[in-house]
Amino acid sequence: MVLKSHKGIELFSTIREKYLCRFHLFRRLFRLGVRTVIQADYQTVLLFVNKKIIEFDIANSTISKGYTPEKGIRALYFTRIKNITGFDDGIVFGGYLSNPHKKQVHIYKRVGIDAWEVIFTFSEGEINHIHNIIPDKYNQCVWILTGDFDDSAAIWRATDNFRNVERILYNKQIYRGCIGFPTEKGLLYATDAPYFDNSIRLLYNKSGKWVSGKICDIPGSSIYGCSFKDKYIFSTTVEPDGRNSSLFKLLLSRKRGAGIKDNYTHIFMGNIKNGFQNIYKLEKDGWPFIFQFGTIRFPVGDNQSNYLIFEPIATKKHNLSFLKLKIK
Repeated sequence: MVLKSHKGIELFSTIREKYLCRFHLFRRLFRLGVRTVIQADYQTVLLFVNKKIIEFDIANSTISKGYTPEKGIRALYFTRIKNITGFDDGIVFGGYLSNPHKKQVHIYKRVGIDAWEVIFTFSEGEINHIHNIIPDKYNQCVWILTGDFDDSAAIWRATDNFRNVERILYNKQIYRGCIGFPTEKGLLYATDAPYFDNSIRLLYNKSGKWVSGKICDIPGSSIYGCSFKDKYIFSTTVEPDGRNSSLFKLLLSRKRGAGIKDNYTHIFMGNIKNGFQNIYKLEKDGWPFIFQFGTIRFPVGDNQSNYLIFEPIATKKHNLSFLKLKIK
């Protein structure tokens, strides 16, 4: 929203989008607005807005024409790969889409302004979609988190510029994640399981074998998070089961999945050494899930300030507002 008002820069390309975005319910219904963002360099910011990626030039206050991926494909996260042995530096994202029949899913890399190329493809039948791509400087690899169901719920380890991609753990909902952070002890991540008990976990190597150990339980699936000084932040989501129903029926429902223990989106903060605490929560509003899941999003990057900035979505209070919470 700050970018929208910056010297008259308009993020929405059609009259329909500009009109509908004025109303919170329409904005939520049609998933309008910025989905994810990353700073490419000192003067360029990449934003996935609605159905395409646009580039904002900070110095000149201009936006590019944009790049539109194949129909239905979005980015849940952009990722910067830098100083990982065997990988070229660059910005990538994985295809995030409704894909019940497990068609091919690609990883894309930015090669220029409004220019992206496919650098890896999951074969037909392997996954539904890609949640996140996480470079790990401690293990000198790149982790790929995929979902959602059966053996599509998996953690993959990539090396050598994605020439080698190995499925490490799979076929359980404890291996289904969206957000994670590399640490010296392993990959810290939270599960994203609407119909299974959720937890914050650590993927680590034990005697040459990768295992996932539980750190603590959380009352809902987790899609978003951030790092905060020497701690990590995870939010939980209020969402439906996600199985055995048409998408239309699913989104019109107000019934939570079995893994969603209450009607609140929570913020958990902590680290591996000291554990995690629930520091904040907001109640999901009464609208059905077609108007978005109840959750909390965070700015990307490493927050070294004394304030946690976040945006609640589909909540009774503070919906689609930016909030600031002082952390002592």
